[in-house]
Amino acid sequence: MANSNSIDRRDDLFQVFEGTIPHGFKSDFDESLFNGKAHRTLQSSNKWYSFHLLRRDKQRVLASIHFCVVDGIALSPVSAPFGSFEVSSVVTTEQLFDFIKFIEERLNKYGAEKITIKFPPEKYDVSNHNKLSVLLFNHHYHIYQAELGACLQISKQNFIDVIESWERRKLKQSLKADLNFKIIPMSRLNEIYNFILACRVERGHTLSMTYRELNTTVKKLKSHFVLFGVYQSTELVAASIAIKVNKRVLYNFYSAHSKSSDSLSPIVFLISKMYDWCGTHRFNILDLGTSAWGGKPNFPLIDFKLRLGAEPSMKLTFEKTLA
Repeated sequence: MANSNSIDRRDDLFQVFEGTIPHGFKSDFDESLFNGKAHRTLQSSNKWYSFHLLRRDKQRVLASIHFCVVDGIALSPVSAPFGSFEVSSVVTTEQLFDFIKFIEERLNKYGAEKITIKFPPEKYDVSNHNKLSVLLFNHHYHIYQAELGACLQISKQNFIDVIESWERRKLKQSLKADLNFKIIPMSRLNEIYNFILACRVERGHTLSMTYRELNTTVKKLKSHFVLFGVYQSTELVAASIAIKVNKRVLYNFYSAHSKSSDSLSPIVFLISKMYDWCGTHRFNILDLGTSAWGGKPNFPLIDFKLRLGAEPSMKLTFEKTLA
């Protein structure tokens, strides 16, 4: 079922639209993996409600967001690092304001008593992040959760010139240890997952996904995943499971190194090679993720990421109870 309504009365070219994007329309933004239909289907088999802002004359989708209503809560996403709005740079603040109002009215009719929207890290798109945050405040949303992420901007500078002096010493130390960096085939996902899990467990932590859950996702979205490894001779000492979020962002989803290799600083070496890989493959951002354990900031981990040249990035979740 599709519903639409004019959102710009001046020329009637813009329309808010609910449902599957009409045939012939193309998105005017780079859709993230987590908002794509394939990933949404993995998150929940329940009905998803999709809302779009269309420009009819140019057959362009200027904004989109997707919700799944679970126990009276409209969630974007159900289970993913983020959902939220995808927005073209040409959308006006007035159009977005009216778009949010339309969405609320429709979700209320579908039985939603509350709306929860998890934003991507601010650094993905600072302009739209700030604009949308203020508009949600204007619509009486509040911040339900605030996390601190760290995003490393990829530039023409060498990684060793980006990081702080302490981490530079560590990197030089790892280079002297003759560590080897490799892109690992996806057929060895089980091995890499178990290595990272073991490294987490020996530090008293775990992973948010089971191997079965991760493998199901990878099987369906294989081209979006990359495995990286660091070896000392033939021994794996550090690894990363990374996700291509879109054409601009690589997300360091899971990474770890063994305690026995602490003196080699292999994680600094790993990030340096991932930085180089991003530059080669034209990614603008290496997202090092949020830094928290048990809902509280992990200050040493945050500081470590910032010493690697990453910039702090807000990751907010908004919530509103509907009347």
